[in-house]
Amino acid sequence: METIAIIGAMDSEITNLKSKIENIEEIEIAGIIFYKGKLCDKDIVLLKSGVGKVNSAVATTIAIEIFKAKKIIFTGVAGSCNPNYDIADIVISKDLIEHDFDTSALDGDELTVLVKGYDKNYYPADKYLIELAKSSAEKVIKNNKVYIDTIATGDQFIGDGAKVKYIRDKFKAGAIEMEGASVGHVALMFKIPFVVIRSLSDKADSNAIVDFPKFVVEASENSTKIVIEMLKNMK
Repeated sequence: METIAIIGAMDSEITNLKSKIENIEEIEIAGIIFYKGKLCDKDIVLLKSGVGKVNSAVATTIAIEIFKAKKIIFTGVAGSCNPNYDIADIVISKDLIEHDFDTSALDGDELTVLVKGYDKNYYPADKYLIELAKSSAEKVIKNNKVYIDTIATGDQFIGDGAKVKYIRDKFKAGAIEMEGASVGHVALMFKIPFVVIRSLSDKADSNAIVDFPKFVVEASENSTKIVIEMLKNMK
């Protein structure tokens, strides 16, 4: 049976899932603890990558190379980049982009391609996993909406409305976070299907510092429900 990697950036994003794993085994590599076991009769490895693009890239690489993960689900919270999206709504990755990667001063309009075979640096999530995430979210999330949209990733916690507008206008993103595109970047390099599921914890504006800790628990609980439902129905 193939192994599914489930990745979150913070403790709050994996704690609920960790408590449900059967035959759990803890393995530490590069300071990251990997929880290996069974969840919904699936072989899984669950891990907290740590915050930011480098941590999540390292964690994803280990999950693929050492634990032989054949599918990757990254779950957690994000800031809204669309004024029509509300806190606790769900954004599933259509594709992802690194909003803080910029070589324009060096090469002008020419884009430095980061992954061979992908000419726009928007990393497409796996279509089957997108649809599975969507149907699972719509089944278990009753009070909020579910969107499939572009997610923008950068090594910054955004709490500035002007910066949000800039990212939305330039990248047409619906959510902003700090790990997803680097997970997608690595997954595409290894040709491993992936999807990123984000529950919105804040509007990424001047209230983000207040909203984030207030709603992160609810947002994480929503993400957990979706992942469990996905595993139950995964082929």
